[in-house]
Amino acid sequence: MKALAPEPAPTATEPAAAPDPSPTTIDPRDERIPDVCRPKLFQIIGMIEETEALAQRHAKFAQYVGEVRQMRDQHLPKLVTSYIDIPAQHRAEIFRRTGKSASFVLNEALDRMIKRLDEMGKSIASDDIDTFTQNLGFIEYRYGDSPFS
Repeated sequence: MKALAPEPAPTATEPAAAPDPSPTTIDPRDERIPDVCRPKLFQIIGMIEETEALAQRHAKFAQYVGEVRQMRDQHLPKLVTSYIDIPAQHRAEIFRRTGKSASFVLNEALDRMIKRLDEMGKSIASDDIDTFTQNLGFIEYRYGDSPFS
């Protein structure tokens, strides 16, 4: 019954655990984000969720969990926020510095994130395919047609 009892509230000598910081989120529908970038943001958010779920199933890909969480909670929001924070009338300065528009540069950065997420997904899938192939080989060996069975 003790396992079902609620935990006692922290006392004055026991500090309450600090709440986990909530992830910084971005809304791809934000009108300040260029239209051309919105589909990529939705794609990245979906890929992050998928890659995190896949990586959590495999201990050998634990580093990917940390990487996608960092991408979700820090890198992506900071990138988009830094774009939004540039006053529209000053975005031309990005073009003067890079020869590319700010939205083009943002889009390129999003493409690099998509590429990295795709690489992680392929790496995990490759491991799953190898495992499946090994299991097929075992089944064929164990249960296949053999002259000695």
